[in-house]
Amino acid sequence: MLRISKILQKTYHPAQTKGHVKSGMVVIWNLTNRCNLACPHCYAHATSKGSAHELSTREAKKVIDDLVRQKVLVLILSGGEPILRKDLYELATYAKEKGITCALSTNGTLINELHVRKILKSGIRYVGISIDGIGETHDRFRGKQGAYVASLKAIRLCRDAGIKVGLRLSLTAYTAPALPQIFDLFEKENLVKLYLSHMNYSDKAVKHVALKPVKIRENMRFVIHKATEYLNDGSSSREIVTGNNDADGPFLYLSMQRQNIDNAKSLYKRLSMAGGNSSGVRLANIDSLGEVHPDPFCRNITLGNVNQKPFSEIWSSPKHPLVVSLRERKTPFNGRCGSCRFIDLCGGNSRARAFAHYDDWWGPDPMCYLRDDEISINFSRSNAPALECFPGCSGIPESRI
Repeated sequence: MLRISKILQKTYHPAQTKGHVKSGMVVIWNLTNRCNLACPHCYAHATSKGSAHELSTREAKKVIDDLVRQKVLVLILSGGEPILRKDLYELATYAKEKGITCALSTNGTLINELHVRKILKSGIRYVGISIDGIGETHDRFRGKQGAYVASLKAIRLCRDAGIKVGLRLSLTAYTAPALPQIFDLFEKENLVKLYLSHMNYSDKAVKHVALKPVKIRENMRFVIHKATEYLNDGSSSREIVTGNNDADGPFLYLSMQRQNIDNAKSLYKRLSMAGGNSSGVRLANIDSLGEVHPDPFCRNITLGNVNQKPFSEIWSSPKHPLVVSLRERKTPFNGRCGSCRFIDLCGGNSRARAFAHYDDWWGPDPMCYLRDDEISINFSRSNAPALECFPGCSGIPESRI
């Protein structure tokens, strides 16, 4: 995950950046595999019926107790559609009482005034609602007519109730053309966060949905431009975040390098400290059956099951060689990743995509959009990609640096 807006703010205006952001472990918990929509890109392969073997309320609370022992900072409640779990708010309240910050990832179609009150009461800190295009574009991608109207209504209900709510867009070949419209909607609705999730996949059957690297590059130029625009016009409360493609960090660095080398060096240090992909290190996934994975997309790597062993024990002694290597930073990457000068910034990007594409956990990420000359140690900054990407985009003005 790359918090573009925040990292730009810290780099260009460090004196205006106050406070310390806590660092800690994040767990994405697919509470249920049941869903009321039918999205073609669903990594959880959710169905309308779900599974009869999902964790009970008692079992889930036991897991939360153990997450506290593991010092988990953030718990993202996801699905399927998590609102279909009747004990969702009970579990969120329990986690909050234990000191864990909860966020809700939902398609939003089921949220009404009653759910808004329950969200407020449970203490859920953030609600991310998926919008993958405008109107019929979203409906087709989500497999249900009327989904867009329902999701937009949910966003407005949450916003008007004072809940921190943001848009979530899966950046795919089908949804990317609507990216400018999504930003327009983000601005019009006066929302605080826009999360753009690059298409991650662990299944060859859905990789056709992913954007080609050249198209990802074009879209990221636009995204960086918009984040910069918000910073320069004083809209610092609008946060742009990207996820599931850790090439975003090096690309932002290369773009900044052409503007101001000193600021680029500062950004490089921040990116290096973050380390890029945190799968299996600071990020974990628990699926609806209680199985633990390095992240939501590495479903063919199961480290254990929380019904058989506490999460803390599973996480503290992983047996899978991929996870062990990622934690020890002894990563025998192949292909482009093996010779990339930015490997410490991106952490190797998505291992799930590499395996899905090459049947090799250490293969290159097929969705890395950096050019070969850019990742070479002999790269010249005079060839860095400029932020200027279309008429009216002027990058980061020197007067504002």
